[in-house]
Amino acid sequence: MFMDFLRQHRSGASHGEATEALQALVAAVTEEKRAGKLTIVISLRPLAKGDGIETSVSIKLAAPEPVAGTSIFYPTPSNDLVRQDPRQQAMELQEIGPAEAHRGLA
Repeated sequence: MFMDFLRQHRSGASHGEATEALQALVAAVTEEKRAGKLTIVISLRPLAKGDGIETSVSIKLAAPEPVAGTSIFYPTPSNDLVRQDPRQQAMELQEIGPAEAHRGLA
């Protein structure tokens, strides 16, 4: 009865919306590796006159959102933010070629 009702409600639009929402939820949960929720609420209200029942369907999707990346910055004495720690001494590095990298290894 439930699926029959959903397929007939609003000429099948509620069933289509629920199907699309479920597919979107599966995609988001698969991508984000976090939980999500799909809530379908069916509301019924008797008509003021006659024996009919007014029906409405509400579909709420709570899919996991992507988490924005973070960056590390360091404060300076003047309260600016910089990428390099101002208290850390810089190391003098130089690039060496492949022949020099293996010298002395035998």
